[in-house]
Amino acid sequence: MCARKSTAKKKILFSDEFYSDMSAADMLHAVLIRSPFAYGKIISISFAPKTKVPENYFLLTYKDIPGKNTVTIIETALPVLCSGEISYKGEGIALLVGPDKEVLEELKKNIRIQLDKSELKKDESRFAKACKYLSVSLKDGSPIEQSLISLRKTLADYSQPRQIVAKRKLVVGSVDEVFSDSEKAAVIVEGEWSNKIHYKSNKETEGCFCFLKGGNLHVYTPCQWISQLTKTLSEVTGFPKEKIFITRTWVSHKTTNALWMNSILVSQAAVAALKTGKPVLFSLSRLAQEELLELPPEISISHKTALDSRGIITAMDISIEFDSGAYNPFAQDILDRLTIASTGIYNCKNVRISAKAYKSHNPPASLHLAMIDSHSFFAIENQIQKISEVTGFSPVELRQMNKAGGLQKSTKPFTFSFGRSSDAINAVAIKSDFRRKYTVAHLAEQRHYEESEDFPYSPPIRGIGMACSFDGSGYLGTYFEKSSISMQVSVNEEKKIIVHAYPPSAAIRDIWTRIITDTLEIDKRSIVFTNEINDESGKKNADALIIPETLIGTVSIRTTLLRKCVESIKRKKIDGIPFSIKKSLPQSRKKLWNQKDFSGTPYYNTAFGTCTVEIEFDRCTYREQLRKICVIIDGGKILAPKAAENSVYRSIQRCLSTLVEEDPLTCPDISIKFMQSDEEPKQIGHLVYSILPAAYTSALSQALAVTVRSLPLQTDSLFKIRENFELAKLKKSEVDS
Repeated sequence: MCARKSTAKKKILFSDEFYSDMSAADMLHAVLIRSPFAYGKIISISFAPKTKVPENYFLLTYKDIPGKNTVTIIETALPVLCSGEISYKGEGIALLVGPDKEVLEELKKNIRIQLDKSELKKDESRFAKACKYLSVSLKDGSPIEQSLISLRKTLADYSQPRQIVAKRKLVVGSVDEVFSDSEKAAVIVEGEWSNKIHYKSNKETEGCFCFLKGGNLHVYTPCQWISQLTKTLSEVTGFPKEKIFITRTWVSHKTTNALWMNSILVSQAAVAALKTGKPVLFSLSRLAQEELLELPPEISISHKTALDSRGIITAMDISIEFDSGAYNPFAQDILDRLTIASTGIYNCKNVRISAKAYKSHNPPASLHLAMIDSHSFFAIENQIQKISEVTGFSPVELRQMNKAGGLQKSTKPFTFSFGRSSDAINAVAIKSDFRRKYTVAHLAEQRHYEESEDFPYSPPIRGIGMACSFDGSGYLGTYFEKSSISMQVSVNEEKKIIVHAYPPSAAIRDIWTRIITDTLEIDKRSIVFTNEINDESGKKNADALIIPETLIGTVSIRTTLLRKCVESIKRKKIDGIPFSIKKSLPQSRKKLWNQKDFSGTPYYNTAFGTCTVEIEFDRCTYREQLRKICVIIDGGKILAPKAAENSVYRSIQRCLSTLVEEDPLTCPDISIKFMQSDEEPKQIGHLVYSILPAAYTSALSQALAVTVRSLPLQTDSLFKIRENFELAKLKKSEVDS
């Protein structure tokens, strides 16, 4: 079922279907051929000798592209298909097309890739063991692949310094001066943290359905950036923009790589449709989906924190390193968001942040920009837990003492408003009985190590952890935010309500529909959603989706603007005379953020969330059991409380499934509460991913009496952590004796 434009020349359509369910007569399937190497230069790709290629099966390379072989995203040129020099293992180098997908998979094994021997000889330290292989097929390519990978590990010792592709440096106050002052730095705590959680998806993989009809190119795909895709297809295929018709199907993935990888995949399929003259269905394999669009990023964050004798944080020295992969158009945006969240909810007058993104021969790192903050929150919240363990201050009081207050007492150089965060922290502490359980667990663990050794049949050890974070919506610092955020609602001759914005999800569609029906008292069948927008001259704007929603997170803002539009319509007379109401985010709000100085208020609004996790560690099985999770959120006025609670619950379940690889965790007692508020709705969808992992590792660290620095864990991680701790304790006792 498509929501279509009413104009004669339709360019952007929307469908609630999955592209992978579509089919047509004489349809061909496409399979992506990916490089098994991380380095090298390809001179040819072909079938191995004596390979029988059936009729209507084709092998397409960059030479078959009629237009440009590049997709340009934010001044970063990305190849549609590799044209020679390999950038990373898994890069797309060719496309195999044919009517039977099983036959394609068999033919794929007989693809031969010939490497440039002279190029291999140029770098003996890298390719010495691989030089004897002039060519290799995907079927028997393991020898050269293993040679390259094994040698790659030693490259760091011989190669030049890593190339920095993006950086952000911030200095506020006098950090070095504070660290050298024994009063202001009565305690100094250091820690390094890494969160590599892989949020796997079981949804439809990325891809498209392409066909030619009437001299036009038609595309069905889960695209989030239609204007970019239209521009790319025109450049790659040579088709004029007016002859390209895109139908956005059900969007399943919202990672940064999905934004630009979609343009590459659709371009590849469009070239196949042009070359064969037949409809082409192209869907990534599950493995390719995980490696190209869902690969967890390599982000390491180091903290050095100074506190005075009262427990007040006096200085923060933070270092962020991010492996962006072979290329990453959003490297600067990612670093900026990591930097903004790196100090968490805490106020400090002396802060130094150094953030760098490095280029490598790894696949491009992919992140959901709305969840990128979770890496910074994981680091700062675990740092607070470590500070509490070192200083003896309660985690609750430590957070309350150092938490940024209202707009007048926020962390410099950033300004946030955290609403009723103090009440939320106290509420979650009371709900979980945090203060008592934390103290009891702390004393019990101290007594255990002072009085006895570890016995398999000893009673379980308990631990409890806490974490806090904010979720910002309407990010004002992104490259894409060139025009004001707005909502437009019209009434036509038939008295239908037309919302000029397509909801990003079914849940948001229900909320928007309820706002309209409750305010105007009309039937929901009289509501039409479309992305047709009129500009100031009254002309139709075909490129309505210029800014991808996932980049700036404007759902809560657009919901507020929609309510204002509907309230204005209610004050008017609906008598069959068409009219339109448009509400925009005030320019004054955008001016609160200074991108050049990288200071001010970076978000339109911020929601606050806090949670506690209580665990029990079994010394016999070396496994943990979750006992209770408490989550409290201040997200403004919750328009659909039950739907919001279900959404948070699903996020908790998804997060628990990723904390230990191949072994999903469960919790029998999960409590979710929202603070009562009449403030405008705020974005809360990703708070759980910022607070639950840190609370979990904090609880583990207390129970084990050893700092857990990274996620995810493996099933034997806790055994190894305890084993290493016991060995270290034994060595220390030997030295002391």
